[in-house]
Amino acid sequence: MKPKIYYTVESLFYRKDIGNKLDFLLNNGDLKDAIHHLKREFKDESPIIARENAFNYFQSMVDVLYDGLGKKYTTDEQARIDLQKYFNSGNDFELMGDSPNKFKISDDLFTGLNIYMIVDDPITDKKKKNNKVLIHGINYIDYPGRVDEEIVDSIKGLIKECVYYEQNSYSFKDYFSFIVLDKIGGRVESILKTPLDLDSFITKHEGKDLI
Repeated sequence: MKPKIYYTVESLFYRKDIGNKLDFLLNNGDLKDAIHHLKREFKDESPIIARENAFNYFQSMVDVLYDGLGKKYTTDEQARIDLQKYFNSGNDFELMGDSPNKFKISDDLFTGLNIYMIVDDPITDKKKKNNKVLIHGINYIDYPGRVDEEIVDSIKGLIKECVYYEQNSYSFKDYFSFIVLDKIGGRVESILKTPLDLDSFITKHEGKDLI
Protein backbone atom coordinates (compact mmCIF):
# COMPACT_ATOMS: atom_id res chain seq x y z
CA MET A 1 0.00 0.00 0.00
CA LYS A 2 1.33 3.43 -0.96
CA PRO A 3 1.83 6.00 1.80
CA LYS A 4 -0.62 8.89 1.81
CA ILE A 5 1.14 12.15 1.04
CA TYR A 6 -0.41 15.55 1.55
CA TYR A 7 0.79 19.06 2.28
CA THR A 8 0.22 21.79 4.83
CA VAL A 9 0.94 25.50 4.71
CA GLU A 10 1.57 26.93 8.16
CA SER A 11 1.90 30.64 8.86
CA LEU A 12 2.81 32.65 11.95
CA PHE A 13 3.55 36.35 11.57
CA TYR A 14 2.76 39.83 12.85
CA ARG A 15 -0.11 41.70 11.23
CA LYS A 16 1.24 45.02 12.51
CA ASP A 17 4.21 46.58 14.25
CA ILE A 18 4.12 46.01 18.02
CA GLY A 19 7.46 47.55 19.00
CA ASN A 20 8.59 46.52 22.46
CA LYS A 21 6.39 43.56 23.37
CA LEU A 22 6.29 44.39 27.10
CA ASP A 23 5.25 47.99 26.40
CA PHE A 24 2.69 46.73 23.89
CA LEU A 25 1.08 44.48 26.51
CA LEU A 26 1.27 47.11 29.27
CA ASN A 27 -0.60 49.47 26.94
CA ASN A 28 -3.38 46.91 26.54
CA GLY A 29 -2.17 45.67 23.19
CA ASP A 30 -3.94 42.53 21.95
CA LEU A 31 -1.43 39.93 20.74
CA LYS A 32 -4.23 37.77 19.33
CA ASP A 33 -5.14 40.63 17.03
CA ALA A 34 -1.51 41.44 16.25
CA ILE A 35 -0.43 37.89 15.39
CA HIS A 36 -1.67 35.78 12.48
CA HIS A 37 -1.52 32.00 12.99
CA LEU A 38 -3.00 29.54 10.48
CA LYS A 39 -2.57 25.98 9.24
CA ARG A 40 -4.19 24.76 6.02
CA GLU A 41 -4.11 21.25 4.54
CA PHE A 42 -3.96 20.31 0.85
CA LYS A 43 -4.95 16.80 -0.20
CA ASP A 44 -5.55 15.06 -3.51
CA GLU A 45 -5.43 11.51 -4.87
CA SER A 46 -2.39 12.70 -6.82
CA PRO A 47 0.14 14.21 -4.35
CA ILE A 48 1.63 16.47 -7.03
CA ILE A 49 -1.74 18.24 -7.39
CA ALA A 50 -1.91 18.75 -3.63
CA ARG A 51 1.65 20.08 -3.80
CA GLU A 52 0.76 22.54 -6.58
CA ASN A 53 -2.22 23.80 -4.60
CA ALA A 54 -0.08 24.26 -1.49
CA PHE A 55 2.52 26.29 -3.38
CA ASN A 56 -0.17 28.39 -5.09
CA TYR A 57 -1.68 29.18 -1.71
CA PHE A 58 1.76 29.93 -0.27
CA GLN A 59 2.42 32.39 -3.10
CA SER A 60 -0.96 34.04 -2.62
CA MET A 61 -0.03 34.61 1.04
CA VAL A 62 3.32 36.10 0.00
CA ASP A 63 1.55 38.41 -2.46
CA VAL A 64 -0.84 39.60 0.26
CA LEU A 65 2.10 40.40 2.55
CA TYR A 66 3.74 42.31 -0.28
CA ASP A 67 0.53 44.30 -0.78
CA GLY A 68 0.91 45.41 2.84
CA LEU A 69 4.39 46.71 1.98
CA GLY A 70 3.19 48.49 -1.13
CA LYS A 71 5.56 46.38 -3.23
CA LYS A 72 5.44 43.52 -5.71
CA TYR A 73 7.04 40.09 -5.35
CA THR A 74 10.12 39.62 -7.53
CA THR A 75 12.15 36.65 -6.30
CA ASP A 76 12.15 34.23 -3.40
CA GLU A 77 15.58 35.49 -2.35
CA GLN A 78 14.37 39.11 -2.16
CA ALA A 79 11.20 38.06 -0.34
CA ARG A 80 13.32 36.65 2.47
CA ILE A 81 14.61 40.19 3.04
CA ASP A 82 11.45 42.22 2.41
CA LEU A 83 9.10 40.11 4.52
CA GLN A 84 11.19 40.33 7.70
CA LYS A 85 8.85 43.17 8.67
CA TYR A 86 6.22 40.50 9.38
CA PHE A 87 8.53 37.99 11.05
CA ASN A 88 10.81 40.18 13.15
CA SER A 89 9.04 42.18 15.87
CA GLY A 90 12.29 43.86 16.92
CA ASN A 91 12.21 42.23 20.34
CA ASP A 92 15.35 40.16 19.92
CA PHE A 93 18.48 40.84 21.94
CA GLU A 94 22.05 39.77 21.41
CA LEU A 95 24.00 37.77 23.94
CA MET A 96 27.63 38.55 24.54
CA GLY A 97 29.96 36.83 22.14
CA ASP A 98 32.26 37.41 19.23
CA SER A 99 31.32 36.89 15.62
CA PRO A 100 30.66 34.27 14.30
CA ASN A 101 29.68 32.79 17.68
CA LYS A 102 27.36 35.55 18.84
CA PHE A 103 23.66 34.84 18.75
CA LYS A 104 20.30 36.40 19.50
CA ILE A 105 17.44 35.39 21.76
CA SER A 106 14.10 36.26 20.19
CA ASP A 107 10.36 35.73 20.56
CA ASP A 108 10.24 35.41 16.79
CA LEU A 109 12.18 32.16 16.31
CA PHE A 110 9.04 30.36 15.13
CA THR A 111 7.57 33.05 12.90
CA GLY A 112 7.40 32.34 9.19
CA LEU A 113 5.44 30.93 6.29
CA ASN A 114 6.20 27.26 5.57
CA ILE A 115 5.16 24.32 3.41
CA TYR A 116 5.40 20.80 4.81
CA MET A 117 4.98 17.40 3.20
CA ILE A 118 3.09 15.04 5.50
CA VAL A 119 3.60 11.31 4.95
CA ASP A 120 1.10 8.94 6.54
CA ASP A 121 2.73 5.55 6.08
CA PRO A 122 1.56 2.93 8.62
CA ILE A 123 3.88 0.29 7.14
CA THR A 124 7.27 2.02 7.37
CA ASP A 125 6.41 4.52 10.11
CA LYS A 126 4.80 2.23 12.71
CA LYS A 127 5.91 4.35 15.65
CA LYS A 128 5.41 7.69 13.91
CA LYS A 129 2.67 7.57 11.29
CA ASN A 130 2.72 11.26 10.47
CA ASN A 131 6.11 12.21 9.09
CA LYS A 132 6.32 16.01 8.73
CA VAL A 133 8.97 17.30 6.34
CA LEU A 134 9.78 20.96 5.63
CA ILE A 135 10.17 21.54 1.86
CA HIS A 136 9.94 25.33 1.54
CA GLY A 137 9.56 28.41 3.67
CA ILE A 138 10.38 32.03 4.46
CA ASN A 139 11.20 32.67 8.11
CA TYR A 140 12.64 35.02 10.71
CA ILE A 141 16.34 35.69 10.14
CA ASP A 142 18.58 36.66 13.05
CA TYR A 143 21.74 37.47 11.06
CA PRO A 144 21.23 37.98 7.29
CA GLY A 145 24.81 37.04 6.46
CA ARG A 146 24.70 33.65 8.11
CA VAL A 147 23.47 30.32 6.78
CA ASP A 148 19.68 30.11 6.91
CA GLU A 149 19.22 26.74 8.63
CA GLU A 150 15.58 26.53 7.47
CA ILE A 151 16.83 26.56 3.88
CA VAL A 152 19.23 23.72 4.68
CA ASP A 153 16.37 21.79 6.28
CA SER A 154 14.14 22.40 3.27
CA ILE A 155 16.83 21.12 0.86
CA LYS A 156 17.09 17.93 2.91
CA GLY A 157 13.30 17.76 2.92
CA LEU A 158 13.13 18.11 -0.87
CA ILE A 159 15.54 15.20 -1.26
CA LYS A 160 13.40 13.07 1.05
CA GLU A 161 10.23 14.13 -0.75
CA CYS A 162 11.60 13.05 -4.11
CA VAL A 163 12.58 9.65 -2.69
CA TYR A 164 8.97 9.07 -1.63
CA TYR A 165 7.73 10.04 -5.10
CA GLU A 166 10.25 7.80 -6.84
CA GLN A 167 9.67 4.80 -4.57
CA ASN A 168 5.90 4.98 -5.02
CA SER A 169 5.82 5.96 -8.72
CA TYR A 170 3.91 9.18 -8.08
CA SER A 171 3.64 11.66 -10.94
CA PHE A 172 6.27 14.41 -10.96
CA LYS A 173 4.60 16.38 -13.78
CA ASP A 174 7.33 18.82 -14.91
CA TYR A 175 8.81 19.52 -11.47
CA PHE A 176 11.54 16.86 -11.48
CA SER A 177 15.05 18.30 -11.38
CA PHE A 178 18.64 17.56 -10.34
CA ILE A 179 20.82 19.60 -7.98
CA VAL A 180 24.59 19.36 -7.51
CA LEU A 181 25.38 19.85 -3.83
CA ASP A 182 29.06 18.90 -3.77
CA LYS A 183 30.10 22.52 -3.13
CA ILE A 184 28.22 22.53 0.19
CA GLY A 185 29.01 19.00 1.34
CA GLY A 186 26.44 16.98 -0.56
CA ARG A 187 26.21 15.15 -3.87
CA VAL A 188 24.00 15.07 -6.96
CA GLU A 189 20.38 14.67 -5.84
CA SER A 190 16.97 14.61 -7.49
CA ILE A 191 14.30 16.98 -6.16
CA LEU A 192 11.01 18.59 -7.11
CA LYS A 193 11.36 22.27 -8.03
CA THR A 194 10.44 25.12 -5.68
CA PRO A 195 10.83 28.93 -5.92
CA LEU A 196 14.11 28.70 -3.98
CA ASP A 197 17.14 29.77 -6.02
CA LEU A 198 19.38 26.85 -5.13
CA ASP A 199 22.22 27.92 -7.41
CA SER A 200 22.46 31.26 -5.62
CA PHE A 201 22.36 29.60 -2.19
CA ILE A 202 25.07 27.11 -3.15
CA THR A 203 27.31 29.83 -4.62
CA LYS A 204 26.89 32.02 -1.53
CA HIS A 205 27.86 29.21 0.84
CA GLU A 206 30.40 27.34 -1.28
CA GLY A 207 32.96 25.47 0.81
CA LYS A 208 30.70 24.99 3.84
CA ASP A 209 29.66 21.50 4.90
CA LEU A 210 25.88 21.97 5.11
CA ILE A 211 24.28 18.83 3.67
